[in-house]
Amino acid sequence: MKSKSLILFSVLGALSLSACATGQKHDIGEYILEVDYKDNFKILQLTDIHLGDKDDKQLHYDFMDLTIKQANPDMIIVTGDLFTFASRNTAKSFFNFLDSHNVPWTVTFGNHDEQCYFSVDWMTGYLNNFGSHCVFKDIQDDNVKGNANFAINLMQGGNVFEQLIIMDSNRYHYGSYNGYDYFDQSQIDWYEELVNHSKVGGNPVESLMFYHIPLPEVNDAYDYGVENGSLSGEEREKTCPPDYNSGFFSKIVELGSTKAMFFGHDHVNNFRVTYQGVTFNYGVKSTDRIYYDEDMTGGELITLKNDHSLEYEYIYHKYSEVR
Repeated sequence: MKSKSLILFSVLGALSLSACATGQKHDIGEYILEVDYKDNFKILQLTDIHLGDKDDKQLHYDFMDLTIKQANPDMIIVTGDLFTFASRNTAKSFFNFLDSHNVPWTVTFGNHDEQCYFSVDWMTGYLNNFGSHCVFKDIQDDNVKGNANFAINLMQGGNVFEQLIIMDSNRYHYGSYNGYDYFDQSQIDWYEELVNHSKVGGNPVESLMFYHIPLPEVNDAYDYGVENGSLSGEEREKTCPPDYNSGFFSKIVELGSTKAMFFGHDHVNNFRVTYQGVTFNYGVKSTDRIYYDEDMTGGELITLKNDHSLEYEYIYHKYSEVR
């Protein structure tokens, strides 16, 4: 997300080629991982960690542990801005922290994750080979823009119960405007291929999507929720989607697979609303780094029920509990 006083458009980001869609096409099946589905599967979304070298890492780990232990999740998904001004050692420390909870975990990336003392390509390569409880896949030589576009099939009795789609909303855009990046056409095409590939009996598999920067339609969804009284949570700051609309949401609605999307980026928004059949859902900022509201830090627990319905629980904690 942005700092309230400064947006860090890094020189490294402007020069980086790590997210360019210039490689070769891969079979869509190569992007799919599998995890066993458990009854009433609990996914904990953490977001906007912003861990850096100068931070008291153990303090932040102790704080996040409050949320993780309360949630008791079956999977942890971190939706971007993992780091800001972090070294490889800090990144490795955070991934080891996630792994220590002995449940499947994964991440996608945010705009700040390029502002570190390593490349995003290094980080994805490291995660590709992490093993243990990490469930992550980045095909680094493909023709799909971004560093984290993959799917996790939740399997039940040899069949796909639900699909979790992890996507990279990218970082910064320079050119027609200078600001936050958007989902590229190569990613929209990849998403359509994934949905069509995963169909069962001609019907799309139900899916949940996790990424960092909200789509431009988040503003339409918010207005819709206010007008008809269906909005949950709060908008405490102006939403900050990209300035360009690449048409991804229209494709999501057309294909009829994804019923809910989970993102972060705006640290003091936590609202949720269903718009055109798709739920827009801000996560809860999970540390006090960069900026935050004391009563809006922790995480969100998403319970995927056996009938495919979703239950949501905001989990809030304060740093006074661990200081």
